[in-house]
Amino acid sequence: MAHPPKASNETDDLKAIVSRFTDEQVSTPVFVANVLREAIISGTLPAHSLVRQDTAADSMGVSKIPVREALRTLEGENLISFERNRGARVLPGSITEMMEIFELRKIIEPHLLSLSVPNLSEEDLLLAQSLVQKETFSTNQKELGQLNRQFHEVILSGARETIGYRFQSILFTASERYLRISLKEPQSQTRSNYEHQQLLKACMTKDQGLAANLLIKHLESAQAVIHEKLQLDKSVDP
Repeated sequence: MAHPPKASNETDDLKAIVSRFTDEQVSTPVFVANVLREAIISGTLPAHSLVRQDTAADSMGVSKIPVREALRTLEGENLISFERNRGARVLPGSITEMMEIFELRKIIEPHLLSLSVPNLSEEDLLLAQSLVQKETFSTNQKELGQLNRQFHEVILSGARETIGYRFQSILFTASERYLRISLKEPQSQTRSNYEHQQLLKACMTKDQGLAANLLIKHLESAQAVIHEKLQLDKSVDP
């Protein structure tokens, strides 16, 4: 089992993440959840480590009340679990969980994309295009993860009012810790960017069927890469 980082280092690392979220116009519990989620996904809070409420509160300049609320949110996302008399511990993730998340995404997202494509505005498509262009030149894994999520949100935004869109958002959040794995290697980054370009072209031509099929293949590619990497990672459960 991995040992938790020292509190002083943990505080500094959390403060570095806090600086990237300070401009968000959200409630305090949501802000805290966003920071802690990024800390877990990025490995700043590694698998099996305890999330110290005092350290988290001090790092973000908040009380422990929103920290506790945020931890409940992260528990619902299966990122942490509460242990009696010990607090919250970061879950390691698992191959089984990853596979289930992506199988569900392959069902829901192509359906949503088919609904979304006819409703995408010129502004939406220009935004998606700018995100793809930024991906092409970025080598920062964290930035690539953010650009990837933003791209998917934009092309699905035409179905934002559906019930399925809410489910999709939950699934994407759950998959982010695994997606970072697939974006570590330049080959995976290049492949993902190319597939985004093809998806964008299908959206621009309003070809709903092609867009849905490309999205399935895109998700399958990421799933295969992540599965291979997780099999080699001894800190991840089967």
